[in-house]
Amino acid sequence: MSTQSFEVRELFHLSLLRQLGTRLSGRSYAVKGGICLRFFHRSPRLSEDIDLDIVSQVRMGTLESAVDSVILSRAMLATLMPGGVAAIKASKPKQTQTTQRWKVALQMVGGMELRTKVEFSRRRESIHYSTGLPDSGLLMKHKATPFAVQYYDSMHMAAQKIEALSAEGRNALRDLFDLHHLFYVIGCKPESVRTLLDPDTIQAAAEKVRRFSFEDFQGQVLPYLAVDNRDLYRDSKTFDRQKEEVVNALLKMRS
Repeated sequence: MSTQSFEVRELFHLSLLRQLGTRLSGRSYAVKGGICLRFFHRSPRLSEDIDLDIVSQVRMGTLESAVDSVILSRAMLATLMPGGVAAIKASKPKQTQTTQRWKVALQMVGGMELRTKVEFSRRRESIHYSTGLPDSGLLMKHKATPFAVQYYDSMHMAAQKIEALSAEGRNALRDLFDLHHLFYVIGCKPESVRTLLDPDTIQAAAEKVRRFSFEDFQGQVLPYLAVDNRDLYRDSKTFDRQKEEVVNALLKMRS
């Protein structure tokens, strides 16, 4: 996939968070998933969509109005135009008490469309979020001034990734890749994550990790890495080491 297309989406996500922070001031929400890892935990993995949690007490109409006003604002389009975006279209295919989702099409000069989703989960009554600035390197690349955002810290992100790995119906190898990044690059301590999880969840996650193959990695994760990062995975050695290290970390969490 084109790194440039991800960069345009990335600029959209940065601009969305900047403007939403003002409109959601005083309300509990947190960026999660791949964008959280990319913007706040220095992940090399690129993401097409942005996911957030928001407390269920925030009215659906309040959130809907806030997101609509940001996505379709003149300020948003003006921010994206230097990246080649000529127009923005959006739809709202799901607006329920548990999930609010927007589909966004960034129409580029020349006719190409870049698609992304904005999704809020409303299943939590409280959120343990951190507040901080997006990665300085990303801000510099996009010529954006610093701004504060609510997001999940590395401990809560790792716990969420382990829960995702343990889920029977989910087989996303990015969870393994992200967990390795949190443990071995960011330095998140597995013993601190253990306090947020039960042993059966950790065991199920370890068993899931063992089943992933290098072919799975090549199909699910490699296309979402920048070209210079892909060079690390010319063969399976790097992946095999990451897989072994994550399994060992999970098994130690159980002991």
